[in-house]
Amino acid sequence: MLQKQKSIVYRKWFYLFIISFFVGTLFMNFGSERMLGENGIFNNEAMNRLKYLEVEEGKFFRYVLSKRLKDYFVFGLLSTTYLGIASAYLCVAWHGLLTGMAITAAVIRFGLKGILLILAGFFPQQLLFIPAGIMMISWCYQNCSYLYFPSRSVWPVQRVGKRQYTRHILLLCWIIGVVIIGCVLESYVNPLLITDMAKIF
Repeated sequence: MLQKQKSIVYRKWFYLFIISFFVGTLFMNFGSERMLGENGIFNNEAMNRLKYLEVEEGKFFRYVLSKRLKDYFVFGLLSTTYLGIASAYLCVAWHGLLTGMAITAAVIRFGLKGILLILAGFFPQQLLFIPAGIMMISWCYQNCSYLYFPSRSVWPVQRVGKRQYTRHILLLCWIIGVVIIGCVLESYVNPLLITDMAKIF
């Protein structure tokens, strides 16, 4: 029964992401004159800076780690309120919208080469951030369900509350560990790929 409920929730998230993605592409297409102007996304000045980008990896890592963990912390706090489930859906929609806008902007600006730029920007950290993000959304959904809406739970609920909290904490620690590794890749590996890729534009 729980597996069926989980499949239904994941399917809803998938459809919501796809719909938001297309909304993002439409939004960027209709607003391309303003958002892709001289000061818009992927403008010439920004691309020139990327070509000669020099990153202080240590400082950049601290910035990226702080930003990522802050987002996860806020999301985790929301999961302890009645807004936890709504926040999960909103997070999926927001990422779908941003992804659609970013890919569309890159393609409008650079054609098919824009896809390469997006891939360079995503790789390799998103190989960890995407599954960690999905797990965090699921964690928040389940945490809110456990606290306020038990009938909407998609994971087994332990009869002993201590075991339930232990499981939640261990899973959260695993997610944070994956995010930290992703931040290392984003700070030390991704800038090299972005700089090399920017030179072909």
